[in-house]
Amino acid sequence: MGFLDGVEVACFDLFDTLIRIDTELLPSVEWEGSSVRSTIPVLHERIFAPRGVELDDLVLAIRSMWQEVRAELRATDRPDDERWREVPAIEKYRRLLQRLEAIDGENVDELAEVVADTHHQMLVSAALPVDGAEEVLARVRERGVPTVLVSNWDHARAGTAMLAQTRLAPLLDHVVISEAVGFRKPHPKIFEEGLAPFSAAPEVALHVGDQPKADVCGAGRLGFKTVWINPGPNGWPEELTPTPSLTVACLADLLREF
Repeated sequence: MGFLDGVEVACFDLFDTLIRIDTELLPSVEWEGSSVRSTIPVLHERIFAPRGVELDDLVLAIRSMWQEVRAELRATDRPDDERWREVPAIEKYRRLLQRLEAIDGENVDELAEVVADTHHQMLVSAALPVDGAEEVLARVRERGVPTVLVSNWDHARAGTAMLAQTRLAPLLDHVVISEAVGFRKPHPKIFEEGLAPFSAAPEVALHVGDQPKADVCGAGRLGFKTVWINPGPNGWPEELTPTPSLTVACLADLLREF
């Protein structure tokens, strides 16, 4: 029997499952003692430097904002907790701007839109499909199984643009992005939205992703069959349940299973 036997809907994560960001296309910035590839230098040059914000101050403000957002999400281990609500990109950048004294007097809402659009346009331009993405999605659809994107991302418009840029959009029958739903994986709501157009139960659905808690545990607790993409040397974290139905090193390995 093939791995897709009995599957009526196949859901896929986005980042590091269907696409990857080629960080070599992004400029570098010093972050916590290391040089990392980031959109920050471009944001600084185009938006913040003309307003008198120093690069170091921008980096510190961004780090503070992200620490705050991550702390909010880490406050719970329950997948159905309301604290898994998505914080939209515009809200994150409002928080960033409120940390910068040089922005006083600016229209924060309008400027947050500019920052979010600039940041996400750069990510879209640096996105590439992972090896085998087109082939796997096409194979699933050839088997008569609808394909669904279920992604944690704070900017749904950029998600649509990224799928178009990587030419994966025509291979997906339905797209669900956390900003539009209001909840992030592992919350059940985002998985339920993925299945809704097909009136499918979780027990006849598949979810493929690289994140143990968000993808495998989130979907698996609902009854999904799950695939964990694990390119690294470490195995499944023993403390997490349920375990994946199948583990592969890369998405292209699924061509042997489908």
